[in-house]
Amino acid sequence: MVMSFNKLRKIEQNTVLLPELSLTVQQGDIIAVQCENEYIGRLFSVLNHPDHIKKEAVTLPEGGFQNVYLFQQTDGLYKRLSVKQMLLFWCKLYQHQADLEFVLNVCELQHCAAKKTKQLTLSEQQRLLFASALIQRAEVYIFEDPSLGLDLQSKHVLHNLLFHLADKGAAVVLFTPTLEEAIRLGSSVYRYSERGVQQLEQDIEDAENTAEEEPEEETTRMQVQLDKISAKIEDKIILFNPLEIDYIEARDGQTYLFVNNEEFASSNTIKSLEDRLQPLGFFRCHRSYLVNLQRVREIIIWSKNSYSLSLDNPSKSTIPLSKGNYSKLKELIHL
Repeated sequence: MVMSFNKLRKIEQNTVLLPELSLTVQQGDIIAVQCENEYIGRLFSVLNHPDHIKKEAVTLPEGGFQNVYLFQQTDGLYKRLSVKQMLLFWCKLYQHQADLEFVLNVCELQHCAAKKTKQLTLSEQQRLLFASALIQRAEVYIFEDPSLGLDLQSKHVLHNLLFHLADKGAAVVLFTPTLEEAIRLGSSVYRYSERGVQQLEQDIEDAENTAEEEPEEETTRMQVQLDKISAKIEDKIILFNPLEIDYIEARDGQTYLFVNNEEFASSNTIKSLEDRLQPLGFFRCHRSYLVNLQRVREIIIWSKNSYSLSLDNPSKSTIPLSKGNYSKLKELIHL
């Protein structure tokens, strides 16, 4: 273990500002945590005042917080300095003589080494800020929403940077409000909410191919045993707990899972998902929709033949309810 959060939380009077955070990061880990922006901000506010943290709430690496690097969106640059001058300033500040050519190459800043930082694009500025992580040596690197505002090139730089740090034996933790970014960047992915921290199961493409080569009966048995719903992002498979899903939509020949304001493509048909999820409280409210009834806040009656379901999720989604299924739903919930 390099660092751990041990039931770290923040409560003011009767308000929970920071739910219980329990998380352990090991050497070489890249842990991505998806959570709301407000929790990210409050967590970094706490980390910026380590003297206010209870000793038992955080287990630190040798050297304490001096051995922990914090990347924050509030970090700034000296506008009158060039990129190379900024790197030299950090070398002096952190008392480390880094290979500047290597740093420029990793962060893809070779072409603008002589540019003033005020002349850089926003993404170039972010890549320059990433460079400080290559100069400030630490055992643990904690990033605040590092993908915010990045162009595609800079996202690739960030991805390579995180893996470089992990390959060198550091522990990396990043907090992001976007589940897709957490899945893309993290070797292990967690969701942090008012219920605490929950790890999301995921696997890479090779595991999918291996599963497809197994006998069909064994695959079916494992699906029933795991009771997870799969979705795919690039070369990864994410496995959702069914109760995390707000609703499912069939659209243009594809099935989509809607979870926490994001949609994920699934290889399952909506009919097969209906068969699996009906015992867990999912209802086929429309030919193209399957809804988690635990998320339904109200039934909206637009007219005699037009109905909708309003969901209790962050985006307050509204999905259609067909006339025939309106009667079935009334019977199901004893209206």
